[in-house]
Amino acid sequence: MRKITNLRNTDFLELSKDIFRKGKSIRFQAKGWSMRPFIQDGDFIVASPIENSSIKTGDVVFHLTTKNKILVHRVIKKHKKDKRITMLIKGDATFSSPEKVEMQNVLGKVVAVERNGRKKRLDTKFYQIKSLLFAGISPFSPWIYPFFSKIKRLFNN
Repeated sequence: MRKITNLRNTDFLELSKDIFRKGKSIRFQAKGWSMRPFIQDGDFIVASPIENSSIKTGDVVFHLTTKNKILVHRVIKKHKKDKRITMLIKGDATFSSPEKVEMQNVLGKVVAVERNGRKKRLDTKFYQIKSLLFAGISPFSPWIYPFFSKIKRLFNN
């Protein structure tokens, strides 16, 4: 079994940047609930290095916030103006407004999520369609997720 190491935010950031520069992917454990139901606390996330043009609306990205915090959230909108790319990024289950993120602060793209030993690829056509749907309903997601969770529980009982 692999040993899990907790790193400080700055150490994790530097290590991640170094791994991405070498063209390799990183795997780390999610903390928090801002991306539920797709990513939950304790899931393992696989993020790969990106090229500027490879990020699309609906993608889940590994990025640095204006407060120098590392987050994994969904791209809600992508803007290009004067050769400069900015994105609006938001957690699926958050009430907050999307954060404006410059392209240079997007470090990687989430390509898979592992939960209970099962790996879910996020780069399939099915997931891309699902991602666009979640990006479109993002302002309403804090109300939609609890609603559908209740419906799911009704049918599972």
